Parts: sequence; structure tokens; C-alpha cells
Amino acid sequence: MTSLQFHPVTKRPGLLAIWTILAMSVPALVSAQEIMLKWGFVEGSEQVLQLTNRMEISMPIGFASQVMDQSIRMRQTVQSVESNGDATVMVTTEHIRMEGVGPGGDQLYDSDSGDIPTDPAILGAAAMVGQDYSMVVGADGTVKSIQGIEELIESMRSSFPPDVAPMLGEMFNAQTLTEIAQQGVQILPTDPISPGGSWQMSFTMPNPLLGEVINTLTFILDGIEERDGRTVALLSSTGEIATDTPEDLAGLPMEMDVDAEMTGFLIFDVDRGLVLSSSTTTEMTMTMSGPDGSSMTMPMTTTGSLELLEYIPRS
Repeated sequence: MTSLQFHPVTKRPGLLAIWTILAMSVPALVSAQEIMLKWGFVEGSEQVLQLTNRMEISMPIGFASQVMDQSIRMRQTVQSVESNGDATVMVTTEHIRMEGVGPGGDQLYDSDSGDIPTDPAILGAAAMVGQDYSMVVGADGTVKSIQGIEELIESMRSSFPPDVAPMLGEMFNAQTLTEIAQQGVQILPTDPISPGGSWQMSFTMPNPLLGEVINTLTFILDGIEERDGRTVALLSSTGEIATDTPEDLAGLPMEMDVDAEMTGFLIFDVDRGLVLSSSTTTEMTMTMSGPDGSSMTMPMTTTGSLELLEYIPRS
């Protein structure tokens, strides 16, 4: 009788090689440990970041819906770092592209074209291209102050026609620029954190329709990995929005009710102390009610993302 013998390793070396390659290509998980998430500001280093934002508004029947896409490329250069970790960072807006489809027709603006937009909603963003300002950022990512606001506004005014220039002073002030700057710098926990741990951050954005909009986000450290020889923290986020809506909307006797929730992720390079990428999606439903009992509901979805395009170490 002939016996059958099975030798998986010797008979299928190709399969073994494939499994070996696959195993090596999977990011290695780091065992559970406490880590410190801290910005690694180094004097003379630079980051080139891409911020993208997409907003979709579904209007009621009879009204056209609206979609707006915005992309901003900015460069952050660390000018100095104090002993307490505070860093002075110069921010330069290098490029902006905005594209919209809505009731007012299609819109397209690209700063590379050199054109000056006539739409006030686009003008404010376009005025930032080629301009720079400095911000003081704490080691946890909190933007503490903005420097050079007056010089920034004056420089923008000189670049635009006289009939447009007065609008710039109304669009930009210390609070507005601080809020814009904070969107590009993640606030981190001040204490070490372990996988499963969480922390909260909150920021307020003024809105001409909704009044003060308070955003509260909760971040959870889902895990730690090794990627390309560096330790990377993987985080998820959830959040909610609260509004202080004025009693009269734009002078109209209407009430506004807002229901919203946020979800997202963030990938943080622990060794270099910088964000590799992040994204937050906000699902919002706005309901406007009139004194006669009529109402109108508008669902809106906004997705904001940040990506590190290039990191330039100190030369």
C-alpha cells in the first residue's frame, strides 16, 4: 500500500513567502502603554498643510440645494520656542480654491488665477492668500494670541480696490483670526493618556445666522502603532453643537432649532509631535419656525479635513 505524505512547507514555498510578506506589511501594534501627546515645535522647522472643507445643504422642495468645496494650503514656520513650550509660529496662506453650486449659480475661484472675487463670501478667504501672521501656541496646541493683525489687514487693503478694502476690516479681527488659526492646530491633553482614554475640547465660532456656535469634541485614543519606525497614535472623535440663536433671525420673527452631531478621526505622530491627518464630519439639521406655525427644515453635512503634505526639519 502506498502512503500519502503531506509537507506544506516544502510543497508550497510560494504560499509561505506570500504570508510572510503580508505579515511584514501590517503595521505593528504597540502594547498598551501611557503616552504623552505633545506638539514637537522645533525652531526653524516647517509644515505644509492642506485644509479641505465640503458643505452640502439640502433645501426644501422648490429651492435649489447648495454644495461648496474649499481647499486651503498653508505653511507654518516655527520662529521660536520658549522654555515653557510656547512657540511663535508664522502662518502663510499659499493657495485657495473654492468651488460652489447653488441657487446663485456656479462659482469657481482659484487664487492662482490672479482674479479678485466679487462675492463677499469668497473675498475674505481670497484676501488671505500671500499674507502671513504669527501666532503663539502652547505645548498642548492652544492658540494663545495672534500677532500682526493690523499689519495684515493693512497689507490686504493695499492689494484690493478701494471699494472692497473697507470690508476687510469688518471680516478680520483678533477673535476671527484666532478661530481660523485654531482649526489648523489640534488641542491635546495636558496629561499622559492610555488606549481607551479620552479628553474634551470646546471652541466657539460666531455665525451671522445662528449666533454663537459652541462646538464640543471628545477624543478617544483607540490605539498606538509603529509606522515607518515611528510611534503613531490613532484617535476617534465624537461631538455636539450648541447654539445661542438670536430671537429674531436677520430681523425676522422666526425661531431656529439646531440638531447636530460630529464624528471623526485623527492620526498623530508621537515622535515628531505633529498631526499626519484628521477629519471631522458634522451632520446638522436646522429647523426654522414662523409665528404662524409654519416650519422649514434644512439638513446640512460638513466635512473638514487636514493633511500634512510636507514636513521640513530645521536646516
